[in-house]
Amino acid sequence: MTALLNNPGVRDAVTARDAERLQGVWNFVTGRRKVQLFINGDHFTAKFNNVDVYVGMFQSDPAKKPKLMDMTVTEGPDRHKGRVARCIYALDGDHLVWCSDEPGADARPRAFPPTDSQEFLCDVFRREKALRAP
Repeated sequence: MTALLNNPGVRDAVTARDAERLQGVWNFVTGRRKVQLFINGDHFTAKFNNVDVYVGMFQSDPAKKPKLMDMTVTEGPDRHKGRVARCIYALDGDHLVWCSDEPGADARPRAFPPTDSQEFLCDVFRREKALRAP
């Protein structure tokens, strides 16, 4: 499988498929900080329960294990503007597990810690179901 992911065409297809799966509204299930995550194209908005809102762009690399995501904050608290949060993530059906260091930190989680870990922000989300017209 790793050899296949070295093929640019296969890698692009895997990246596009994962990007499509990330689209939508993700509601907090459990973790260290309550947050709602919105993903549209390569843009994100993260609304934290304490009213902090982060907006920006992201890039992902689903070919890595664990999957990688870099989120560049373009709007939000001044101390994080222009900084990159280095993250890992996993998708399982309608669930997203997402783990990040603070924007601007050089570290990236290498594996998913317990959700109550104080080292990294790690949250589990459930995809919000779209309402269907009657």
